[in-house]
Amino acid sequence: MQEYSISKSSEAVGLFGIMGHAGAGHVHSHSGFIQDDTAGFAVTVTLMAQAYPVDLTIASVTVQGDWFTVTTVDGGIGKAYARRGITPYEADIANRVVGTDAVYNQLSVLTAFGRIYGQGVTEVPVALQTAICHAVMNTFVTQYPDEFFYEVEGLKGTCGGCLGTVLAINDTPVSVVATLNAAAGGTGPIEDAEGNLAYGGKQVVMKRLRLEELPTIILESKAYVPAVCSDLSSDVMWVRYNEEVDNPEVGKALCCGGHDAKVTTMSSNAAYVRNATELEAMTQQTGKRIAELGNALAASQSSEEKVAIVSKLAELVSQDAGGVTFMSNTLHALVGGGGLQPGMTAVLSMAVCGENIRRDCIPAVSSSDVEAYLKVVVAATPHLIAALDEALQLVRVRKVELPQGTV
Repeated sequence: MQEYSISKSSEAVGLFGIMGHAGAGHVHSHSGFIQDDTAGFAVTVTLMAQAYPVDLTIASVTVQGDWFTVTTVDGGIGKAYARRGITPYEADIANRVVGTDAVYNQLSVLTAFGRIYGQGVTEVPVALQTAICHAVMNTFVTQYPDEFFYEVEGLKGTCGGCLGTVLAINDTPVSVVATLNAAAGGTGPIEDAEGNLAYGGKQVVMKRLRLEELPTIILESKAYVPAVCSDLSSDVMWVRYNEEVDNPEVGKALCCGGHDAKVTTMSSNAAYVRNATELEAMTQQTGKRIAELGNALAASQSSEEKVAIVSKLAELVSQDAGGVTFMSNTLHALVGGGGLQPGMTAVLSMAVCGENIRRDCIPAVSSSDVEAYLKVVVAATPHLIAALDEALQLVRVRKVELPQGTV
């Protein structure tokens, strides 16, 4: 990895932003899309830990009623509940995460439960993931209370949170935010406050760090997207933005960073096309498919037929439905699937090759993955600073007012 330093900054705000989230339970989507949607969270908290050292090893997992309480070695505490309760057997299984690194929370949960699904399908693993992410954020707040800003997510039905601070990357001040998007009871995803969307408690943190005005790198998931990834021979970094809507200067800086850091990177400047009716149409289509299966079940007679229909319904709800439940329709029309405020951002994510997804079934971020993200971000920093005036001008020209009262 190239030489660099991450340290505490004496500045109140950064020159640009870095934001990443964990979407608790947002593992599957339509068309075979599968991801670890906690990659951005893992990278941002790793950045924070390099300036503010903490031990994020999971020290304990306890269960009281329907609630998990997760603690880290350095005293962070995170809590979350599972809507349908936690059995004694699940409580025992959950203790397999003790001793693992909470930064890699999807990997920890897979280590314990083997699989994870959103949409209320596996509430217990999703609740555990939620509690782990809360414990990570609370560790920083506990150890460095004067250096971090924290707020609860604060949107209806959610139970996530948002952690922010200012770091120096090779002496360049950067506003950095890690967000947990989580639905109460382990039933998510609800991600109306993903990307750089300023809603709820996240808006409070973003305003303190001036992130509503700064060009921002969005760190996104480690994902298998069949249309793009099936022919890849290895996992690669992926820069995405929309040339007409987002901030190409941020995207170009990330592409230059990948080149300079010698990290294999592919890019698209036509991603995240904003479509006023796309998510609404997909939601209606998914609803019709569920209704068709319901009607078929109502008319079925044999056990074999009923089992086959219900198994199709289970697959639809546990996988495809994740692609429509994660965001409100009217918001998606403006910000796309990454939660990108127009004019402000570009996305850095990781594309998973077909061979790896066939082996693993569900991706999980590793320390080497986080290192690849960091290499690109660090190498992109001087390029973004060099183009900062142009990037700021795009923010001023393209930024739009987002809807209120829809989330």
